[in-house]
Amino acid sequence: MAGVLSVGLPASEAAEREPRLETVATFGDDFRLVGIGVSRQGRVFATAPASVKRSRYSMVEVDTKTGALTPFPDESWNVYKPDDDGSNQWISVQALWVDEHDHLWALDSSLASVDQTRQPPKLIEFDLATRKIVRRFDYGKIVTPKDSLNDIRIDHKHNYAFISNAGNQGGVVVTNLDAGESRLVLAGDRSSVADPTQHLMFGDRIARKLDGGVLVLQTDGIALSPDREWLYYRPLTDHHYWRLPTAALVDASLSAQELSERVQFLGDGAETGGLIMSGAGVLYGGDLENRTVVAFDVVERDGKPALAQKTFVGKHPQTFMGRWLCYRERIPVYRGLASARVELLEWLSSRGQARDLSSALAEAAGGWARRLISGDYLRCAFATSSSRSQPPPSARNRFT
Repeated sequence: MAGVLSVGLPASEAAEREPRLETVATFGDDFRLVGIGVSRQGRVFATAPASVKRSRYSMVEVDTKTGALTPFPDESWNVYKPDDDGSNQWISVQALWVDEHDHLWALDSSLASVDQTRQPPKLIEFDLATRKIVRRFDYGKIVTPKDSLNDIRIDHKHNYAFISNAGNQGGVVVTNLDAGESRLVLAGDRSSVADPTQHLMFGDRIARKLDGGVLVLQTDGIALSPDREWLYYRPLTDHHYWRLPTAALVDASLSAQELSERVQFLGDGAETGGLIMSGAGVLYGGDLENRTVVAFDVVERDGKPALAQKTFVGKHPQTFMGRWLCYRERIPVYRGLASARVELLEWLSSRGQARDLSSALAEAAGGWARRLISGDYLRCAFATSSSRSQPPPSARNRFT
């Protein structure tokens, strides 16, 4: 079946080799971590969106020896100036992606509370060698303040960017990187909008917003197949999984109905907070309800594409406290994965007191973790938070 790779580490084997998690870094309450990106040289970048509270910095580079945070690209960009336009400042940086050329892409989702005609959502490409901007794309004419640009993937095979929209009617923003033109597609489509009969559950409790309303988030996790032939995606607050040929996504001549007809339903699975596909064609996601990270093999059932789910990271005995803790897992990589350069699984943020790692993953309500397959190891990071506790001495070391 097109878009499915059989080499590498299948989900069934991944589930049998549960990784060991190590503390990597801690972040104080002055930097509310959400996004992270890792370059080919191991440079680490992180973001702190201002959707709830503005942190000291919006985007930083983390010194992997000392743990020091350096504002990126400089201090000025990280000082919010409400009276200025958004061209040279961060409004609310949500997601990062490092492409195969080692360029860093930063998605600034802006805020519904600001004037988005002056401070629109934007995507910026940086050359990490020079820290200079290569290209920028504004989305003020593509989305509204009711939308919420959430995550990004860069497809250099077709030379497009794909951005998920978790707000309003969901959908995917498609940006032609050559022409600089963008379109919001699949908004309101059955595959983009969360199923109203399903909800994000924590035990027997439905996840709710601060105002008591049921939490509903639309198109959230997205992932590109290693051959760039498929885009996988799903709304956050239901269990449905979907995919669409990238050739259809980039075809501006297709009507909304014609594009919708090319969407493939993959069945139901864990309610994951983010997606990434490895070079072996294994889809990973953080299972918010069952306290695990899951792996999916893309299979065929009754002549149709489907997903076979296995647990990749299960319950761990470690307990920890702290506002933000990052973990790194290291496991040998099979042939076919060693050459892959895949970033991002997901950052999962949670609330509460000290708890085991799996509990922290399950109670995640926003935020993303990043995963990098590089060389001989698969590295994964997770973030958790506690509003009441300080990290134990062993967790205060920035890196191990």
